[in-house]
Amino acid sequence: MNHHPPADDRERLVAAGVLLRYQDPRPHPALGLSPIAYVSTVLWYELTALAIVPAAAAATAHALLRAIAADALDAALAPGNETAPRDDLYVTHPAYIGRHRRVVWFQRSGPRGLITAMFPPER
Repeated sequence: MNHHPPADDRERLVAAGVLLRYQDPRPHPALGLSPIAYVSTVLWYELTALAIVPAAAAATAHALLRAIAADALDAALAPGNETAPRDDLYVTHPAYIGRHRRVVWFQRSGPRGLITAMFPPER
């Protein structure tokens, strides 16, 4: 199963308002020292909504996303997922983001590709 959207599709998703370019090039140790390049607008909205002061919404979202990424684990290391490709999907434990406990995915676009932070697709 290929769960990577094509790399050029991300810019189309930015234009459509589904993704945002993430403006923090800092590498994340738990994500194989890769920076996050894109964030889903839904996730970004949920993170900015947690800010106490509206003027601090972006700073709050950046800090929360860094903290969430620090706890991410490679999905290939999960029991029963041993045949999954390494370093293409990182997952977090459920945490309260908004009103619900949610998992965050950090998905790589391909080998050494860009990382996108998002909620998993709803089933």
